[in-house]
Amino acid sequence: MAKAKRQKRKIDTWKTKKWVDIMAPPMFGEQQIGETFSSDPANIMGRTIDVQLSKIIGDYSKQHVNLRFQVIDVQDKKATTRFVGHSITREYMRSLIRRKTTRIEGVSDVVTKDGVKVRVKAIALALGRVQMLQEKTIRKIMHDVAARYAKDMDFDKFIHDVVVGRIPSAMYRESGKIYPLKRLEVRKTEVLSK
Repeated sequence: MAKAKRQKRKIDTWKTKKWVDIMAPPMFGEQQIGETFSSDPANIMGRTIDVQLSKIIGDYSKQHVNLRFQVIDVQDKKATTRFVGHSITREYMRSLIRRKTTRIEGVSDVVTKDGVKVRVKAIALALGRVQMLQEKTIRKIMHDVAARYAKDMDFDKFIHDVVVGRIPSAMYRESGKIYPLKRLEVRKTEVLSK
């Protein structure tokens, strides 16, 4: 007669897990932006987390801006992060785009004063039909303004000004001289090299 196999005792992995606080980088005040559950801190390394800008700065008019952070270090139940990009929600962008408007998109790679390469994706919404030459000029202005500000600022200050809206408003002022714009936003940034 065959013997019944004895079942091995299962280890409850849930009990080995601990809460780890995820902290924002120094440019956003090193405040807690989330928490996660993990048995090994090495498992958290490289994870990305998306947070609304309104939760960090307390300004609910910036609820449409999402910031993306990546965990780079874990010590004493605290995970430090670095900024890897930001984006504007799709719903907000769809609310801006209407009939009889021209959408002008520009993508430019800029290098900050401290040598960090950032890709800036801007979008301008113009009232009515815009001629191709005017579109090209507005795109060039968006690139020139982003490059000029990046050249004069370090990475932290540049990202802060993009996210808060200082650089898009400078683009809007200069582009508005070419054709009347309804809105201009930096819809996305990506950090290409750190």
